[in-house]
Amino acid sequence: MKQLNAFAKEHPYLTSYLFVFGLLQIGLLSTSGLRYAPALWLLFLVPFLVFYFFWNTRQIPITLPKVALKNIEWYLFAFGILVLLLHLFWLGKIPFLEAWQATKLSEANVIRKMSSAGLPKWLHYASTWSVRAILPTTALLLLIRKKYIGFIFIFGIGCLYGLALLQKSLVFWVGFPVLVYFFLNRKWWAGILTTAVLGFLFVVAIFANNPQLHGGQHDLKPTLKKQDRANIVSEGILKRIFIVPGKTMSMWFAHVPKDKPYLFGRDFGLYAKLTGQQTADYNLELYALFYPDYAQQGIQGSVNTAHFMRAYANFGWWGLPVSALFLAFFFQFLNILHRKTDAILAFSLQIFPLLLLSSGSLLTLLFSGGWGLILLLLLSSPTKESSHV
Repeated sequence: MKQLNAFAKEHPYLTSYLFVFGLLQIGLLSTSGLRYAPALWLLFLVPFLVFYFFWNTRQIPITLPKVALKNIEWYLFAFGILVLLLHLFWLGKIPFLEAWQATKLSEANVIRKMSSAGLPKWLHYASTWSVRAILPTTALLLLIRKKYIGFIFIFGIGCLYGLALLQKSLVFWVGFPVLVYFFLNRKWWAGILTTAVLGFLFVVAIFANNPQLHGGQHDLKPTLKKQDRANIVSEGILKRIFIVPGKTMSMWFAHVPKDKPYLFGRDFGLYAKLTGQQTADYNLELYALFYPDYAQQGIQGSVNTAHFMRAYANFGWWGLPVSALFLAFFFQFLNILHRKTDAILAFSLQIFPLLLLSSGSLLTLLFSGGWGLILLLLLSSPTKESSHV
């Protein structure tokens, strides 16, 4: 046990990722057995571990800039609040309140999608980066510097902002880093209280997104049997965590290239334009193949999957070791950043985007998903040589 703890402290990001990868295998194996799993382990997991430990034994010449912006938390505070207000002002309404009054699941789905659809691109990115990087970083910096009133305010506003947009994940983008920070610092009661708050907001968001749970109608599946609401919520959460990510990955393997050809770069907009091809997005295009009943009813959705599946969709099985190589190198950078900044702050802010590698592209998380901005903010906050998590 001591050796396991020592390994986790020495390699916190690797350990967390292996946990994520393990969860993916549950849904994959329960859906398709050993049809795809052995090839995935051999072509991705094994090369990833080999590359990781090969580079870990060598000193990679990466020098991090030492930049410390005084009172950065207040600048971030002001920017985050400004973006939040601009977003809600642009919408002219609060999607949560509108969805709660909806009587059909299809209506709630449209309301949720409209919370971000139609935004000008600059506001869309500002909102995304704010809730995924700026607000959680601000909350933790205020907490670390014992500015508790500011912390409580920005934490509450950030979580309620995600709830207002009917986006359950946005609640966790702000709240989960705080939760992890409390537990890593053995602030047990604060961690328990934070868990309760996040759990409550998550359940409220589920009810708002599903009118059939409070008197409405599940019009997308009229034949669905009536169940106790608590059972629906609990089963939905467990299924979303343990089954859906791996099941979705299995369905990608099943339909690419059988029904959809390998992309060979067509999902990269710049490359598609330079080669005169039409850009493809399998996250959207595969939805109709995965859920034909919903598609026939005019429902459009996305089927986001594990980060390495984008490489697979482009280059087939050869894409998996390439993805492993890239991820192993990226984790070495995270290890260096971890040692050169406040380790607990760095880990707390990055654990949630790392968990989302189970259902999102690494490049998307870095550039448009806010993870890259988190890295920049860590470099811009006062540095501190600190022990490992």
